[in-house]
Amino acid sequence: MQDAVGIITLVLVTLLAIVFLMVLRRASAPAVAGATADPGRFRAPLFWLLVVVGIGVSYGTLVEWPYGPGPATSGEPMTVTVTGSIWSWEINPTKLPVGKPIVFAVTSSDVNHGFGIYDPDLKMLTQVQAMPGYINKVYYTFSKAGNYKIVCLEYCGLGHHVMAADLTVGP
Repeated sequence: MQDAVGIITLVLVTLLAIVFLMVLRRASAPAVAGATADPGRFRAPLFWLLVVVGIGVSYGTLVEWPYGPGPATSGEPMTVTVTGSIWSWEINPTKLPVGKPIVFAVTSSDVNHGFGIYDPDLKMLTQVQAMPGYINKVYYTFSKAGNYKIVCLEYCGLGHHVMAADLTVGP
């Protein structure tokens, strides 16, 4: 998809350069006596062409979210408290049930951190910012049992790369 967008961008930039060169050439040419040119005759068609191309490019580059919504569930969500501290996560509890809605209440005790949950195949499921003085909530329902990885998504200092934790999801 990115290759197609790159090609479309290249074509549009080339067309824009051609139009610019045409305008530059006409502006430097001497005026013909008695000739009446309508300088705005290309504006409306060019505008609508750009609108159509813009809609096509926008539609062509829209992708599905990298993570979908969890399965539909009902009931009161289970609350999991999460605090990011310098290069570690404090998560309570770390053993979670399958199929029950969970709200992660995420904060930080020092600097901003990015709280990201990854499935056993290392595909991102959800994420939220962990900020000092705020509690941000993210809701998720695990549909499969397994070991899930929590990582920090925001650079927080020299030990950022070791800021990880595990969640165990089971029946």
